[in-house]
Amino acid sequence: MISVLGEDEIEIGMGQHGEGGGGRMKMKSADETAVIMMDRLLADLDVKPGEKLMVIINGSGATTLMEQLIVYRKCHKYLEEKGIEVVASAVDEILTVQEAAGFQMFIARMDDELLRYWNAPCKTPYFTK
Repeated sequence: MISVLGEDEIEIGMGQHGEGGGGRMKMKSADETAVIMMDRLLADLDVKPGEKLMVIINGSGATTLMEQLIVYRKCHKYLEEKGIEVVASAVDEILTVQEAAGFQMFIARMDDELLRYWNAPCKTPYFTK
């Protein structure tokens, strides 16, 4: 999650409930922030070209859907440039903290079986597809 700390600083990797992040840096554009976060996730999971991923962008309560989609768009283009296929995605406020700014980014490796489960219909009180 990215949490805005001031006019010109962001904290990378901050937890859902304010847990410490992975460092501070000067404010970046949405595209720059998406690349910074995606690079850290790709490195952590050692993702290679040719792999298939699911990408989830989760708003934290006060981030608009438009802002979330801007981040997702950059993630999708960036992964495509790296030869990594996005085969599943979600962009929404899935897990929020009351009116918290920022967003979270999740990735997961996908194969045919996992993709079949992801694409299966479901109906819960909050998540339906």
